[in-house]
Amino acid sequence: MVVDEAVLMKNNRSTYLGELNSKGSIIRGITFGNSQGSSVQSSMDLQISGKLSKDVSVLASISDHNLPIQADGYTQTLEEFDKIYMQLNLKDHSILRAGHIDLVDEKTYFGRFQRRSMGLQFETKLGKENKTFADLSIGIARSEFHRVRFQGVEGNQGPYRLNGKNGEQFITIISGSEQVFIDGILMKRGENQDYIINYNTGEITFTSFRPIFQQNFITISYNYTNRNYSRYLVTGGVQHEREKLRLGINWFLENDNKNAPLALNLSKEDEQILAAAGNNPDLMYAPSGVVTEYDVNKILYQLIQNPGGNYYEFSADETLTLYQVAFTYFGSGQGDYILKQTTNNGRVFEYVGANMGDYKAVRKLPSPQKSQVLSFNSEYLLKDGKIGTDFSFSNYDVNLFSSQDSNENTGYAGRVFGRKTFTKNDWKGTPSFEYQHISSRFHILDRINDVEFSRDFNLQQEFNQKTQNRFIFSFLNQWKNQSFLNYTLNYLDEKDSYKGIKNDLNLFMIKGKFSNKANLSYLDTKATFQNTKFIRANASTEYLQKKGSWTVGGLMEHNEKYFNETQQLDVTSFSWKEAFLQKKIGDSARTKLLTKIYYRDNDSVRDNRLSDMNRILGFMAESQIIKTEKTTLNALVHYRKFYYQNQELSANLNNDFVVGNILYNQQLFRNGMRLQAFYELGNGQEAQREFQYIKVTDAQGIYKWTDYNGDGVQQLDEFEIAEYADLAQYIRIYTNTVNYIPSNKNKLQLALFVNPSLVLNSENQFLKRWNFNLSLNAQNSFLKKDRVLILNPFEKNEEQILKNQNFLASAQFNPTDKSGWNGNYRFVSNDNLINANFSIEERNNTSNFLNIGYWFSKDFRADWENSVQHIQNSSQLFDSRDYTLNNFETQPKATYKFTDAIQSELSAAYREKDRLDGEEHLKTIDLTGTLQWERKKTSIRANFSFINNNFTGNNFSIVGNQMLDGLKPGKNQVWSLFFQQTVNSFIQLNINYEGRNSGDRTIHIGSMQVKASF
Repeated sequence: MVVDEAVLMKNNRSTYLGELNSKGSIIRGITFGNSQGSSVQSSMDLQISGKLSKDVSVLASISDHNLPIQADGYTQTLEEFDKIYMQLNLKDHSILRAGHIDLVDEKTYFGRFQRRSMGLQFETKLGKENKTFADLSIGIARSEFHRVRFQGVEGNQGPYRLNGKNGEQFITIISGSEQVFIDGILMKRGENQDYIINYNTGEITFTSFRPIFQQNFITISYNYTNRNYSRYLVTGGVQHEREKLRLGINWFLENDNKNAPLALNLSKEDEQILAAAGNNPDLMYAPSGVVTEYDVNKILYQLIQNPGGNYYEFSADETLTLYQVAFTYFGSGQGDYILKQTTNNGRVFEYVGANMGDYKAVRKLPSPQKSQVLSFNSEYLLKDGKIGTDFSFSNYDVNLFSSQDSNENTGYAGRVFGRKTFTKNDWKGTPSFEYQHISSRFHILDRINDVEFSRDFNLQQEFNQKTQNRFIFSFLNQWKNQSFLNYTLNYLDEKDSYKGIKNDLNLFMIKGKFSNKANLSYLDTKATFQNTKFIRANASTEYLQKKGSWTVGGLMEHNEKYFNETQQLDVTSFSWKEAFLQKKIGDSARTKLLTKIYYRDNDSVRDNRLSDMNRILGFMAESQIIKTEKTTLNALVHYRKFYYQNQELSANLNNDFVVGNILYNQQLFRNGMRLQAFYELGNGQEAQREFQYIKVTDAQGIYKWTDYNGDGVQQLDEFEIAEYADLAQYIRIYTNTVNYIPSNKNKLQLALFVNPSLVLNSENQFLKRWNFNLSLNAQNSFLKKDRVLILNPFEKNEEQILKNQNFLASAQFNPTDKSGWNGNYRFVSNDNLINANFSIEERNNTSNFLNIGYWFSKDFRADWENSVQHIQNSSQLFDSRDYTLNNFETQPKATYKFTDAIQSELSAAYREKDRLDGEEHLKTIDLTGTLQWERKKTSIRANFSFINNNFTGNNFSIVGNQMLDGLKPGKNQVWSLFFQQTVNSFIQLNINYEGRNSGDRTIHIGSMQVKASF
């Protein structure tokens, strides 16, 4: 099979595309053979930009692939994916977009949203002095919006799992759709920024640049894939602006088609369950067992009849009535089944008794929903002020299958606001007010208030489906634009359940070289079940120097929550105080050094009062030590030492942690030596991964299955990487888990390039022929236990749960016009350890490669390729994967060019492979001939290999198959023929034929591919 999805060449073909610039390719292909079914491959990568006419310009990006699965990937859904985006700029005032469109509305106060749509969007602007802006989008939405909020775990950088709005454990995040806030501050994505995210597993990990503490509150909003129902999305608005008046109307319609499910297969019984459930999600579950035919690629169960209740039990007996069963995670002690440790390919669940497990044999029935929001806004500008209003009406139906609770669908919200600035001499005063009313049935699409709103008011969430009234008054005082004092009063009422009054005072003042700021907040709430008092304060003084500053300050939070009925303190009550001293050295261009030392006192609930829990001594340093044209050296470290007041807690807990990194880039000797190094350490958690193999279309997989034990059941140790395309029928995917292990982590990345002629500043021709490279990548995780950190990236111990260490060193000797000698040496060492499927498996591969070549003339060259390998594999779970191999290969090769069009190649290889811990031994003679013909637009390449395998031992085993490279003992023949024809300047035809014979059946594989390059 031939697949080429690389971005190709950039062509300027005015004949076909006028003034447009294009780049990319379109590929269509088919593969077939006598040992596999036929399959189709297609891909498109195309970018277009330029003018279609004087007033119309276009920008387009189109990507379409039907092979989205990668080996060892984390893809959760096996479906085609594509991305299409086109934009037409019409004159100077209109834009038409088509394809995948990100829709964001941050201006509509009660109707804010962010969605991704597949459809059309039109924007236009009318008028010059009095302006009117209009936009309309119509499309299909295949994503669901959700927002989660949780408290950080002390010293745990992640990964943290993101779930769906209906509690789905395994979701796929739409790339780029997330917004991550820590304590109300927006974070940036990237390995050198605040966080990284795995969109396929829905897991987010914070980098060492952003340590996570227990006091951090993390809010994440995102869109994730939704393949439940066809969903259409219509959004838009009209805004009119005059000199002093602004008026607007906006609409949002999102509707599921209950009669057009996508990935769902709802039965009449399922629809009846949804119809009876109303708006209650706890009633939207259905039995998941379905009678099915025996299939070796599935995990199946038999139904056990039991007087105490029927249950399912794993079975591979095809003579029984078998069921395919889906299991849903409910939590510890809330289910009937547990995940069983087996060697089977797939997850096997075992019945342990009612409410004694974690899973139930039911499936969640997603209900079709409808969301509609219509919003109006107005604003009138005053002299140094303004007044305005916002009103929104919503219609939200949780379950379109049911007419029950339909009186709960509609709601409304409104607000009126204003502000006015008064000026006298150097003083400015700005009083402002705002009143909000939100009915209990109003549906919020995203959020209305700041991300910290619920925490600021001691609420479980921003809106609790209670009629909400809120009044805000503030008075801002400013002097010479250097100092300010602001007071804010917040009153919040949730009908018959909650009343809260919040006072905030903010101060900022500059006096000479001193910069002072302070914030004070006091919240008092009265609620049906709980009364709270929440005090927050911080103050700091910064002394400014010529190159840096000193800062001293303190901050505190004290939050008491009492249950009204018992007057008991809620365990979520807390109190802490912190004092710090900070030193900054730098200038306006960069910060050379930032250090901070702080002391923190934490109180938690014990014996119905806030008692001293622990104390923390922390140190942080961040420095850009060196920054020149040729050298960069940055360092960051954060250390927290815990002192527990309770000795029992001190013995059981180890929250001490260190996170940090060092980045070093160096150019030396006239750029003849380049060094890049990055070292990182920290704490986090590792997921207890499980993987399984999924059958896909013939020739589109990576792995093959061989039933070595002949039991007809797929075991994990029976899957291997396929040597030939017709055998590749499976891919490996990681199935997510809800279990994580606390860990210490470290990472080291190193790259070194050396050109000796530049280093020695020599014109010696011999030195100019040499290049040296070295690269190292080591990433490790260890069980945390009682160790604070592990510095050594090469440490080996029994607590290691993840290891990925790769080392490469190479030396290259290049030929010249005067000397045909050339060669290279490579040393490669790969040491990998994974913790998956309740087992640890480690593989170590050390290889030495030495290649020597000589050009006798421009038409004739000889090469001698040699390699020595040592492979060691060990598995806790599978004895069949425990082996040690020594491999040796030597291969002389001659290449001769008869004419400019014809070239031939002949090689003879001798390979020897020996298993040190077993009886398997292989000696191979490989004779290979290649003939290639190229002329103008046509290329033909033919290859034939005769391979004689002298093998002793068990060839029908994992080790035997690996040593034989998928062939058989004795005589084997492998051949191929490749034909390429360039039809015109941008269309190319490829035809490929492969065959092999190992003494019994001859295998034939053919493929044809057409590629158009733009």
